[in-house]
Amino acid sequence: MTQWKLPENLQDLLPAQAKKLETYRRQLLDLYENSGYQFIMPSLLEYEDSLNAHGKDLNLDTFKVVDQLSGKMMGVTSDLTTQASRMDAYLANTKTENKFCYAGPVIRTKASQDQSRELYQVGIEYYGNAKIDADKEVVLTLIKSLKLLNINNIIIDINHLDIYLALKQQLTLSAIDEARLADAVMLKDKQAVQQILKKQNDQASINSVLQLLDLYGDKNTLNDLEKLFKNLKVISQCLGVVKELIQLIEQAGATVSLDFADIRGYQYHTGLIFSAYSPQFKSVIAQGGRYDNLNEAIGQQRPATGFSLDLRYLINYL
Repeated sequence: MTQWKLPENLQDLLPAQAKKLETYRRQLLDLYENSGYQFIMPSLLEYEDSLNAHGKDLNLDTFKVVDQLSGKMMGVTSDLTTQASRMDAYLANTKTENKFCYAGPVIRTKASQDQSRELYQVGIEYYGNAKIDADKEVVLTLIKSLKLLNINNIIIDINHLDIYLALKQQLTLSAIDEARLADAVMLKDKQAVQQILKKQNDQASINSVLQLLDLYGDKNTLNDLEKLFKNLKVISQCLGVVKELIQLIEQAGATVSLDFADIRGYQYHTGLIFSAYSPQFKSVIAQGGRYDNLNEAIGQQRPATGFSLDLRYLINYL
């Protein structure tokens, strides 16, 4: 009967799946709270103005409804990271640290590969610490989370966005071309990159962007990066951060990969970003990284890093 059909890319959780999700949810939150992360429950709705402040991707991912009280457009939660950042702004000044954890459903207008449009987002956010120690703690907690879920052969893929941003700053691009270039770089589409940059007068800078697309693989990729961009001031700083993180990941029993053209994610990400994979799954199983400028649009800058995973997606494969 049609009245029992769900919209496309949405699904119910039957008793066995629901029990599994709830069991793992409790275990993950216990892990986070024992590590000093406070549990928060963000609102399900926020005004569209907030969504626009965090980039077009988040805005496009969000279902919109009209607030019957104010007449303003609102969005149904599609990403708990931005919600957590707002709560941090309520509770902190620039000299304090906040560590939050959360677990709850979010809805998105479109589905990622093999995933529902309804996610059960679980994660942590660490505010107020700009040092590599915060990034290390977040990545280590991610690895512990995946091991708690009995996920084996964990691969952590790393990138440092400052490298791409430094290359982009050497070019003169419109906002439209910046967005088109980002899409082409993520797809490693050299032909599209050349087409977008054909009006640039700096061939060396164009070649640098094209070379970036080939910089992926194991940790030996760092040697290629250093050779190609040795004159770029930001390289030494980025390499130091990445090398420290590689050492931590390997000590934690996970495998490292690198992809310096992986600039995915919402526009609020900055600096060090990472994704987790495993042969048990068809696509990415967790994502995270730095987003120090998330509230820049409202005049606030605050160090922040974290990760999230879709527990609904993971239990379908566990």
